Amino acid sequence: MRISLALIALCGCLCSAAVVVENVTVVDVASGTVRPHQTAVIEGERIVAVGPQGSLKFPLNARVVDGTARYLSPGLWDMRVQLRNPDRQLPAFLAFGVTGIRDPGGDYNQAAETRLEIQKGRAIGPRIVASGPAVGGNQTAQTARLAFDRLFGDSVDFIQVLPDLSREAYLALAEQARHWRLRLDGAIPTDVSPLEAVNARQGIIEGLSNLGVLTDDTVVKFFEKCAMMGTRISPLLSRESSTKLYQLTALAKRYKVELLAGTGSADAYTASRGNLQNELTQLVAAGLSPREALESATLAPARLLGWDHVMGSVETGKIADLVLLDGNPLQDISNTRRISGVFAQGRYYSRQDLDGMLASGRQIAQAVH
Repeated sequence: MRISLALIALCGCLCSAAVVVENVTVVDVASGTVRPHQTAVIEGERIVAVGPQGSLKFPLNARVVDGTARYLSPGLWDMRVQLRNPDRQLPAFLAFGVTGIRDPGGDYNQAAETRLEIQKGRAIGPRIVASGPAVGGNQTAQTARLAFDRLFGDSVDFIQVLPDLSREAYLALAEQARHWRLRLDGAIPTDVSPLEAVNARQGIIEGLSNLGVLTDDTVVKFFEKCAMMGTRISPLLSRESSTKLYQLTALAKRYKVELLAGTGSADAYTASRGNLQNELTQLVAAGLSPREALESATLAPARLLGWDHVMGSVETGKIADLVLLDGNPLQDISNTRRISGVFAQGRYYSRQDLDGMLASGRQIAQAVH
């Protein structure tokens, strides 16, 4: 079963008609403020106008969505997923307000094909950035360079490294990545120190458990270096995470390190586990404010990808990857669960559409198993 057939028929929402969200409160993640009684006009994939209610002219035949008592926020990014079953996973991401995903270590050709289908409107799902197969194992510098050449030839979005990658291979890979300006992400290999990874220009460091061997002073210097070099951290918290990991996450934010929210999920999202909202809740539990947690899934990914000029905020000219919420996420991060509707590349999906996606995804899962 292809997602493009099952869900487009289900939702019927890939039309190009303009959508107007009237009398909505716009969430400004950067400033941590809201602007009530606004109207947003979406045509194609862009927000063509945002202004006070009654100040904008509606496009002819526009669909009007009532935004009263609702909040229009940037769409969310899950910066660490395992995209293994697109038919089942992609609709679930949208149903949970996730309009962008980062897939480290999966099948790049599959991800690229799926991404193209979504862009052309033949499939439903979030934006996708992907690395292709992760590089790990006891490789030599030469084999690591060959692995880089293969991935670079496939036009991957970044290079993902595994913690068992040998030191010489890691350093060779990092050198190639710097030379060709391709980001290097992943867990820090066992034989590489955290500071060496930052000096090697690693873009994202996944996990903080390997910092436990550092002294308090060295940890602070590491976070200061991350902030200075622009190295991001994806902590991947859970209720089972140690107190130390929560403390390190809060300390990283205190020293201005940009954090990225990710789940590591390999399964379709569910209400109780494996979804980005759980990770945002854990970030707040670690000491981040709701605004900072929301930033880790909106503006921070946009800045990492160099796309903050076109997404990550609700502004005229920006791409309409948006979430319509029934509560203010800046007051309570759990309000990111109260999704009334989602815009993905300008296409609007109502709550009814999103519930249909989840139901269809469950049917696909049952057929697979």
